[in-house]
Amino acid sequence: MNTNAKVTGKSRREIRHAKQQRQQLLWRAIWGLGGVAVLAIIGYFAWDVLRPKPGQSVLQQARTHIELGDQHEPYNSDPPTSGAHASPVREGFYGEPLPDESLVHNLEHGYVVIWYNCAGLGGDECQNLKTQIRSVIDRAEPVVLGGTGKKLIAMPRLTLDTPIALTSWGRLYKLDSFNEEKITTFIKEFRNQAPEPNAP
Repeated sequence: MNTNAKVTGKSRREIRHAKQQRQQLLWRAIWGLGGVAVLAIIGYFAWDVLRPKPGQSVLQQARTHIELGDQHEPYNSDPPTSGAHASPVREGFYGEPLPDESLVHNLEHGYVVIWYNCAGLGGDECQNLKTQIRSVIDRAEPVVLGGTGKKLIAMPRLTLDTPIALTSWGRLYKLDSFNEEKITTFIKEFRNQAPEPNAP
């Protein structure tokens, strides 16, 4: 006779039944935790898809490669977010405008362009805005861990109807004033989200 059963006063059947109940509880807990994890993952992806994103989506135009000066279909936004493009420019802060066709090529490679217009600002306000934009670019993380490229360009634009606008491929975000949090959120959200993200 089993001495364990004698000591506890339980039969083998009762011991076996208790063991089965423990195993069932363990499996229910495992399945329950698995279900919660799956629901959390689905919830995260649903939130990521449905949450409001900065700016507005702009219908993407054909990615036609052209030479500077060639005729092409007009851009469907100001500043442009896609379409015909020529040779890209280097990242960095610019004080003089460069051709849209070059900057659209940068967008195709995953760049974010920060456009600024000082027309409605005084001299000090304009200088302050430029300093703030430079600061955002300087503090931005490189696109690739351990790399140096940030894929950020700042460019003046006299036709801009707000002091600041940001563009990425197929996306436009206009701001009535400098807002570092909104700008960095746009950069994190849309930088390198483009047809050729692995291009320099």
